[in-house]
Amino acid sequence: MKIRWRQHEIIFVTLSGIFFAIQFFFGRMGDSHHQLHMRGIDDAGWGLVFTYFIKHYFIPQLGPLIVIYLLFLAVNLYIVPVLILRKRFIILTILFSIGIWLLLLLIFAAAYYQEDFYSIMGSSAQSLHIRSMQYGTSLSLATFIFYGVYVYLREFTIKAISKEGGNQPFRIMLTNHITGVLFTYLTIFFFFYIFRLTRSDGLGIFYFFFLLPSIVLCFINIYWLFPRQQRYKTPFKKFIWWLLVAPAFLAIFFWLAFVIGGGHAGAEFAMAIWFTLVFAVTPISWLIFVQQRQKLQSVLNLQKSLGKTSADLQFLRSQINPHFLFNALNTIYGTALQENAERTAEGVQKLGDMMRFMLEDNQQDRIPISKEIEYLTNYIALQKLRTQVSNDIDISFMERTSGCTHQIAPMLLIPFVENAFKHGISLKEKSWIKINISCDTENLHFDVYNSVHPKKDGDPERDRSGIGLENVKQRLTLIYPHQHELHIRSTNSEFFVHLTIKP
Repeated sequence: MKIRWRQHEIIFVTLSGIFFAIQFFFGRMGDSHHQLHMRGIDDAGWGLVFTYFIKHYFIPQLGPLIVIYLLFLAVNLYIVPVLILRKRFIILTILFSIGIWLLLLLIFAAAYYQEDFYSIMGSSAQSLHIRSMQYGTSLSLATFIFYGVYVYLREFTIKAISKEGGNQPFRIMLTNHITGVLFTYLTIFFFFYIFRLTRSDGLGIFYFFFLLPSIVLCFINIYWLFPRQQRYKTPFKKFIWWLLVAPAFLAIFFWLAFVIGGGHAGAEFAMAIWFTLVFAVTPISWLIFVQQRQKLQSVLNLQKSLGKTSADLQFLRSQINPHFLFNALNTIYGTALQENAERTAEGVQKLGDMMRFMLEDNQQDRIPISKEIEYLTNYIALQKLRTQVSNDIDISFMERTSGCTHQIAPMLLIPFVENAFKHGISLKEKSWIKINISCDTENLHFDVYNSVHPKKDGDPERDRSGIGLENVKQRLTLIYPHQHELHIRSTNSEFFVHLTIKP
C-alpha cells in the first residue's frame, strides 16, 4: 500500500488547469472582439479576433501557465522521486532548482511585459523592462519558496507516515482518504469559482459552511470516535454524548467563521449546522465506517499473515548457525590445502562466499550490483570446476559495470544462470553458455545465451516447468513494475534471455 498524495495533487492541478483554460478561451475571445471594436475595427472577422486573442491574451497569460504546469509535472514526476528521494545527483538537483527559478523569472517577466506593452503606451521601454524584471523576480521567488516549503512538508509527512511499525496500513489508508477527499473538494471549488457559480449565496453557504464540516465530522467519526467505541466497548449511553459534542464544536466554529467573514446570522445558523451534522452526517458516517472496518480488517489480517510467514522464515534460517558453517568450511578448506587438493580448496572457498552472501546480503531489500556480480562469479566458477572434464563446453562471463552505482534486489539474476547450467550443459555433447552484464547511467542490461539439450524420456527433469524462472518473473513484476523488460526466446537447440532493469 502506497501513499497517493502526489497522484491526487497532480489530478487536482490538471483538472483545475483544464477548467481555467476552458473559461479563459471563451471569456478572452469576447474581450478580443471588444478590444478590436474599441480600436475602430468593427468588421473584424473570426480569424482576426482569433489572431488578436493568441497574440495579446493566450501567449502572455495562458502560455506561461502551461509552462508552469509542465514544470510542476517535472518536479513531481522526476525531480522529487528520482533525484531528491533517492539522494542521488545532488549537484544536478541544485542546478535543476536554479534553472527552474530562472525560467519562472523569465516567464513572469515576459508575461508582464507582453501584457502591458499595448496598454501602457506612454511609458518608456526601459521603465517597462525594469518593472517586468522586478515583477518576475518577486513573483518567481514567492512561488519558488512557497511551493518548495510545501513540497518539503509533504515529503516529510509522507516519510513519517510510511515508516514501518505500529499501525502503518491504517496511517497510509487514512492519508490517502484525506488527500483524496481534500483535492476532490478543492477541484469542485475551483470549478465553481472559475465558472463563477459561487456567486449564488445559497450554494456558497452550503459548500463552505455545511459540506466542509460534514466532511470533517465524517473523518472524526470514522477514524476516531467509532473505532474508539468499538475498541473500549463504550456503552451507547456514554458514547452518545461524544456524538453530540463533536458536531456542537464544529457548528460553533463554522458559525463564528461565517460571522467573522462578514456574514449576518444568528444562533439559528449554528443550530442548523448542528442538526445537519447529528441527524444526517452521523448515520452516513456510521455506514461508511462499517464498510471501511471490513476493508481495514482484511488489510490487517494480510499484514499479520505476512508477518507470520516472515517470522517463520527467520526461525528456519536461525536453525543453521552461520558461524558453525563457516568454521566447518574453513576446516575442510585447510584440510584440502594440506592434501594439495587445490580444486577442492577453491570450491570450498567459493561455496563459503556464496553462503555468506545468502545469509547476510540476501536479507536486504537492495544491494550494490557489485555484490550480485560477485555471487554470480563464484557460482560460475564452481560450475566450471564441475565441467572441466570436458573440452566441448564453452562458458564465458563478461561484465562491463565499471563505475556502475546501481542497486538491485538480491538473488534476482542467478535464476537465469542456474537455468542455463541446468539445461545448457551436457558432458557428452558440445555445449555453451554466454553471460553478459553491463550498465549505463539509467539501466542495467543482462543477457544469457546457452545451448539446449532435450532431456531423455526417462529423465525426471524432462517435464519440469521451471519454477525458478516463474518466481523471478513475479519478483520483477512486484519490485520493478513498469521498470523492466524481459525477453525470452527458445528453440530446440538454444535459449536466450535479455533483461533490462531501470533500478
